[in-house]
Amino acid sequence: MPDLKVSSVAVDEAAEQLKAVLEELKNMDAMWDGGDIWGHKTVDNAMDDFISNWWVKREKLQSNLEDLQKKMEQAAETWNNTEIELTKSLESEEG
Repeated sequence: MPDLKVSSVAVDEAAEQLKAVLEELKNMDAMWDGGDIWGHKTVDNAMDDFISNWWVKREKLQSNLEDLQKKMEQAAETWNNTEIELTKSLESEEG
């Protein structure tokens, strides 16, 4: 018995979850446009540094995730088509 079982539902769900993560990354600008939320100047400066670095890293991460998400959607489509074809094949052998 295999340790890993993959179903079309799991593959489809993974593609959708990646899409949700991408949407969160794309819409992060709204989180940082709220004015002075950090209070103390030292914390504010540290967060400004972090945010500046984060935007660069976020863009790279977002690009990689977009590529992964597209591949996951292709994998889901291929998986579903393979299941359909296997089912047809088994039905034609029985009939």
